[in-house]
Amino acid sequence: MKQQILRKLALMMLLGTATVGLAACGGEDEGAESAGESTEQAADEAAQSTENAAGDAEAATEEAAEETEQAADEAADGADEAMEEAGDTAEGAADEAESAMDSAAENTEEAVDDAGEAMDSAADSANQAVDDAADSVGDAADEAMDSTGEAMEEAGEETQEAADETQQ
Repeated sequence: MKQQILRKLALMMLLGTATVGLAACGGEDEGAESAGESTEQAADEAAQSTENAAGDAEAATEEAAEETEQAADEAADGADEAMEEAGDTAEGAADEAESAMDSAAENTEEAVDDAGEAMDSAADSANQAVDDAADSVGDAADEAMDSTGEAMEEAGEETQEAADETQQ
C-alpha cells in the first residue's frame, strides 16, 4: 500500500516537472532540448526521490517490525511472570487449605476422644448406679426375708403356745 502511494507520488512529480519543462519551452529548438534535459533531470530526481521514499518506508517497516517483536517479547515475559505468580498463589492457597484440613482433622480427633471419654465416664456412672441399685435391692430383699423369717418365727411360737394351751 505504501509503495502504491509512493509510485503515485513519483508519477505526479514526474508529470508536474514535465509540464513545467514543456511550458518553459517557447518553441525554440534549444528550448526543447533544454526542456528535454529538464524533464530528464526531473525524472531522475523523481526516481531518486521515489527510491529514497521507498528506502525510508522499508526502514520504517523494519523498525515497526522490531518494535512489534520487542513488544511481543515484553508481553510474553509479562505473561510468564503473571503465570508464575498465579502458580505461586495457587500453591499457597493449596498449602493453606491443607493446613486447615489438618487442623480440622486434629480438632475432630480431639472431639472424638473427648466424646469417647464422656461415654466411658457415663458407662462407669451407669454401672455404678446399677451396682448401687442391685445392692439396695439385695439389702431390701435381705431385710424383707429377715422380717418375714422373724414374723414366721413369732407366728410359729404363737401357734406352738396356742397348741400347748389347747392340749392342756
